Amino acid sequence: MEKETTSLSFMRILMEGIKEMVFVVKVNEAESFTYDFFNQAVLEKTGLTPDSIGKPFNEVCSEEMATFLYEKYKEVIETKKKTSYEDSFYSKENRLLYSETLLTPLYDETGKCTHIVSLVKDITNEKRAKLESAEIHDRLAESSARYQSLFDSNASAIFTLDFNGRIIGGNSASLELSGYVREELLEENFVRFVSVEDQNRAKEHFQLSKLGEMRDERLQLANKSGQLISCLVKFIPINVKGIITGFYMSTKDMTELDEISGLYKAGEENFQIIAENVHDVIVLMDQHRQYLYVSPSSENIFGFKADAIVQKEAYYQIHADDIKRVGSSFDHAAKNSITFREQLRLMHKNRGWIWTEVAGTPVLGKDNKFNHMVIVARDISIQKEYENQLKHFAYIDTLTELPNRRYFQEYATKRLEMDKESREKLAVLILDIDDFKQINDQWGHEVGDAVIQEFGHRLNRCMYGENIAARLGGDEFIVLLTEAESKEKVTKITDVIYQAMKTPINVQELFFEISISMGITMTPEEGVSISTMMKRADLAMYKAKRQEKNSFHVSPA
Repeated sequence: MEKETTSLSFMRILMEGIKEMVFVVKVNEAESFTYDFFNQAVLEKTGLTPDSIGKPFNEVCSEEMATFLYEKYKEVIETKKKTSYEDSFYSKENRLLYSETLLTPLYDETGKCTHIVSLVKDITNEKRAKLESAEIHDRLAESSARYQSLFDSNASAIFTLDFNGRIIGGNSASLELSGYVREELLEENFVRFVSVEDQNRAKEHFQLSKLGEMRDERLQLANKSGQLISCLVKFIPINVKGIITGFYMSTKDMTELDEISGLYKAGEENFQIIAENVHDVIVLMDQHRQYLYVSPSSENIFGFKADAIVQKEAYYQIHADDIKRVGSSFDHAAKNSITFREQLRLMHKNRGWIWTEVAGTPVLGKDNKFNHMVIVARDISIQKEYENQLKHFAYIDTLTELPNRRYFQEYATKRLEMDKESREKLAVLILDIDDFKQINDQWGHEVGDAVIQEFGHRLNRCMYGENIAARLGGDEFIVLLTEAESKEKVTKITDVIYQAMKTPINVQELFFEISISMGITMTPEEGVSISTMMKRADLAMYKAKRQEKNSFHVSPA
């Protein structure tokens, strides 16, 4: 692929595939500004239309908003530096959204600023989380651990300062960012770690925070090795019973965002594209499924450097069991110009297979045919682990680790549906411990639970093949037998169960000789459900109890 064609396609992909809002504003004479370009996300999330291109702020925005934007863009011209700020706006659906905007000036060969690129990132969820966190901080302020647990899990570096700006604590991210151990930071004024050029501005920013003006400020911080790190810094007051005792210095490393702030193509548009989302991995693939681009964040999230991935064959990182499904989704999305979303297992360099969610958005060429796919990949391994835990709790009895009633009914129903074709015979056995209530009453529930636990373990050891044992509740258990062609075959298994229970159960130096009553139903006629078989087996068990303890009764089909 020729370099020029790749660059043009790459530009088109990013503009149509990236979901963040991107504006390109032209700098005119007399310091006026007009919209020169914006991407599809702007049309979807704001009131701007294609007719807004070429118009100044005051013709397409409210007077208040136009004034605000003019001041921000003018600041970029005057300082000749990137600037960022937080703002809020209402979407087309009249929802209040919060945003973080990064303004980047672009210069021609003479050094004249011709355009300003604006990347607007939706931080609504993050902002709401911070507001909730602020409430939590107020409650924690009355205890000695008012911030520790919350801040230690915060991805941003948080330094705790006293009222004079001396560092008195910080979370683990602050140590990672600075490169210092905690003892080296304590009692040092935060200004010491700010670059010489930014120290006066840092002091002014801190003083304004004392007066109640809280805003983000771009500062260069120097780590222990002397490397300068571009950070977004905000001072948040620590308010204890109405008295400000210090500040949290929230410090967000902006290095990656600055490095990935876009691919600039000189030419007719004269604009820079903001390309990547720092929290996810962006992958570009062409119609032949060749990697064109992988964002640098892949090393942080999956352990592999982007350059190494680009050289590999398509899907090399995907689990073999997931490749066919993902490939089908890719083809379907490309053919029908729709977005696909899949959950799959990707290889992590150090952690092995991890669950990942990928969303692919097709980008069409000028001929309206599929050209490239923009894929966003996100690590969801923690979410998947939580889902698996919920599933485990939903189907497993926590005391015995046997399947519970819900799992038994679903499993048995599937076997019954299979049997319509295979004509495999099933049998359901319900059993409980005779006079178990006396054990609970005399020795307490702790001993009773231990007896049930051992009973369940012994019962499970009697199972083989596709047979399963489950706990219904209390001392009542249920067994599903497959291949139960005859009463004699079922009776052999019941004999195994009775033999397993002959040895007394030892709990806390107490020995319990138990007996069990069992009800059996088998060979159901067509149309009989598992629930009906369970009811029949339950009735048969109570008939066995009335006849003789430690016996079983078989219900007629």
